Amino acid sequence: MTTNDQTRLHLAAHDAKEAHGQTKVRKPSPFTLLFLLLPLMLITLSLLMLSDQFADLTVGISLHGLILFHRGMPTLSPTSSPTPQPTQQSVKFLPAALAAQIADLEAHDRFFYHGNTGLPEVALTFDDGPNPANTPQLLAILKNYHVQATFFDVGRLVKLYPYLARQEIADGHIIGNHTWSHAYLPALTPDMMRKQIAKTSDIIQQVTGIRPIFFRPPYGAVSAKVLTIINEFGLTTVIWNNDAQDWSIPGTFTIIARVLAAAGPGAIILLHDGGGNRSQTIAALPTIIQQLRAQHFQFVTMAQLVADYHYKAASPTPTPTPTRPPRGHPHSPQSAPFAWQKEKRSGSQGLVQRTHIQYDSVPVAARTLGILSQVRWAVFSFTVTP
Repeated sequence: MTTNDQTRLHLAAHDAKEAHGQTKVRKPSPFTLLFLLLPLMLITLSLLMLSDQFADLTVGISLHGLILFHRGMPTLSPTSSPTPQPTQQSVKFLPAALAAQIADLEAHDRFFYHGNTGLPEVALTFDDGPNPANTPQLLAILKNYHVQATFFDVGRLVKLYPYLARQEIADGHIIGNHTWSHAYLPALTPDMMRKQIAKTSDIIQQVTGIRPIFFRPPYGAVSAKVLTIINEFGLTTVIWNNDAQDWSIPGTFTIIARVLAAAGPGAIILLHDGGGNRSQTIAALPTIIQQLRAQHFQFVTMAQLVADYHYKAASPTPTPTPTRPPRGHPHSPQSAPFAWQKEKRSGSQGLVQRTHIQYDSVPVAARTLGILSQVRWAVFSFTVTP
């Protein structure tokens, strides 16, 4: 048999095997499939984040990779917008410019960086809860020291852990609105903002029987558009002037030192009971309470702080200046075009140096980056989600 005959026989045998389905087909490796699917996943995720339904999505991490899933939250029709139910009367004829809005809201006691700088009282505030690992421990400490605080709760977490919200109220604390999903409000449309605020106030009222009157925007981020929407709901915006930056897990003694160094009459102290491991905050809280009481400070809720704001004090004391969150702040979108403006103004409370975030315009790219920051927060807080 010649070489050509052998070749023809070999090809004929191969064709016969292929006809009977016996030829092995090489399967693509998992890495190849992942490489091909990853761009599609990213595009899908981006489209979902830009949709109104993103507020009802939770991002998590498992051993098998990134999972995006829906938790069955009730959603509103894309064409509908919740009607604001003001708990207080809205400020009429709010100016268009952000600085003028803040001044007008402050004049109506609807925007606070601090309380009365002539009274020895401070307000403890906790953000991003309720959290089943952290909140009960903080509540136990506050109860032990007979301290009332203000909790700015995330709506979806109130829905998941209603018993914690009820416990906060039962212990004499106040619950404020911190949006449904810790949303970066300047990146959202007006209707999306209304949904974030309305759903949170609704679930807090449903769970506790009390509709919140205080609101804290996530990241402390406000714009003229954001304040206009908040005003529609008659909510009082609360920022802070004492930030321990406990989110960065700097160490128990560092948290204590930062709070004590910035403490002053009328201080609004920012701490966290959600968003991650808060064991250092829990360990620091007893010492913070003891040391501030040794300095003759009284702990009050935001309701009391607001009620005392116009009390005439003998010798007003300037409050510490709020500081810009450093790069790497897990609750501060870094890439959005925001301008930190420092404004000095004299008033009945004395010379106060104010710092606030101003968003005059937010382009589409910035909106996308801002919403991506929500994904990081959701991933960070997924460890407390069952």
